[in-house]
Amino acid sequence: MKFARELAEPWGLLLAATSAGMAWAVQLPVVAAVGVGVAVLAARAGVAVLSAEKEPPPREARVLDVAPGSPEANWLRRAEAAADGFVSLSDSLATGPLAERVADMEPVVRETLATLERLAGRASATGQALSRVDLDAVTREQRRLEQSLASAREEVRGDLEQALTAVRAQADVHARLSGARDKLLAQLQSGALGLDSLVARVAELTATTTDIAVDTGAVRELSDQLEGIRQGVLETEQATRRSLG
Repeated sequence: MKFARELAEPWGLLLAATSAGMAWAVQLPVVAAVGVGVAVLAARAGVAVLSAEKEPPPREARVLDVAPGSPEANWLRRAEAAADGFVSLSDSLATGPLAERVADMEPVVRETLATLERLAGRASATGQALSRVDLDAVTREQRRLEQSLASAREEVRGDLEQALTAVRAQADVHARLSGARDKLLAQLQSGALGLDSLVARVAELTATTTDIAVDTGAVRELSDQLEGIRQGVLETEQATRRSLG
């Protein structure tokens, strides 16, 4: 089927016709000229099919690793436990309106956890980048350059100003990375504890509600709480992506 589609491809037909015309122009018999065109068309189709088959599959987006033992790893583990608890609680409910409403929340819980995983990976990557900037050394160097610049001769001022600009840029990078990491860790904590709270509320609701009298207001509050957690982690992911460029 792929070979047949390539045979019918317009550019291939044009190339074949051009080749046949050139063969006829050098006074080859008509049958031979047509044969040249057919051979060119078949060869092109074969190469196209083989090239398509050898194309590697598209690579999936790389997921950043979470540093073991880091604060973000601990909060992510807390969020994973909460998500597992929510699914387990949902599976334990008897069939009925309440079970259906809780089951409807599962995809949102999984989406929220996936976003928290990305935030944790970004927090670890940010922490690694921070470790490459020695803020104490940068601060000392900035202070030294500022003092040197205050009494520098005119012929060296330009070089000192460039050096000071470079050092200040390092300090600015450290400040942006530090702020982004603080925001990521705060959201990871908020998301994990929010999922914990959600599981506790669902457990409470299942213990005090029967399918005959489902508290729709309480269920709506749970949905709103989960949506708030989801929106919070998504907004943090977008904000840190913009701030870190």
